[in-house]
Amino acid sequence: MNPSDVSAGISPRQSFESWARFVAELEAEGVGRVWVIDSQLAMKDVYAGLVVAALNTKRIGLGTGVTNAVTRHPTITANAIAAVDEISHGRAVLGLGAGDSALYGIGLKPQKVAEVADAIAFFRANLPRSVPIHLAVSQERMCELAGRVADGAIVMGPAQPDMVRRQVEWIRASGRDVEIAFIAPTSTDVEDVRSWASTQARLMSHHKELPESLVSFRGEIQRSAESYDYAEHLSTRAGHSAAVSNELVRALGIVGTPEECAARLRELRGAGVDTFIFPLAGRGRADRWRKLRDQIVKRQ
Repeated sequence: MNPSDVSAGISPRQSFESWARFVAELEAEGVGRVWVIDSQLAMKDVYAGLVVAALNTKRIGLGTGVTNAVTRHPTITANAIAAVDEISHGRAVLGLGAGDSALYGIGLKPQKVAEVADAIAFFRANLPRSVPIHLAVSQERMCELAGRVADGAIVMGPAQPDMVRRQVEWIRASGRDVEIAFIAPTSTDVEDVRSWASTQARLMSHHKELPESLVSFRGEIQRSAESYDYAEHLSTRAGHSAAVSNELVRALGIVGTPEECAARLRELRGAGVDTFIFPLAGRGRADRWRKLRDQIVKRQ
């Protein structure tokens, strides 16, 4: 079994002492990397969290999951991630995207693909060569950009093999060897995935063409997007989560019995995924990871 990654944010209600213990537990449990959410209106500062994590661990990879080149100017980001890389002795990863909640929440829009490409070029010229750059992708042009210039692609999208297979083809079109990581919200309880699914439904509403597996949900996806409240972004108790049906949650995420979830993970790996990133939200995240690992991840 390949090491799995975890995505987590630092809630305003969580102390950095508690965060340090949590990341140390993830390392002890064999997690490969932790991707720390950067959303300034919803979470504590990502770089403070990465430095705390670096000082309290020795092996686990430490990534921004993900930052953008608007709320943080590229010079600021380069300075910060280089510091994390030094403190962690080479364990930093720069996870970069066009911007989502961090921008929409302050009335701005995500960057265009060409602007993201310019930011990556800046980082290539100014970051230590040891810091890999992973690009968050979903639609065709960003997937192609990751394939051309990034070290890895963080694939955002529904956990449907037909969609993932298409995204992998876009990324691999350049012929470069790029790691493909997939965000895979996974649980035996549909309620654990509902909040994430509501966010994903909003993002899917921006796609001009849905994969065949989601065409029947087009109307629900649009209605879910229209009800989305950025003030509750990433909250497990967000009111807009109620707009997503159980059927759509199961279509977008990985929900079912342990064997059903493991079977979906195997399908996605067969579609071209190299690494899975499992989001952890709410309380008891370390225990939730152990349950997820033992009941599902080990079966894939």
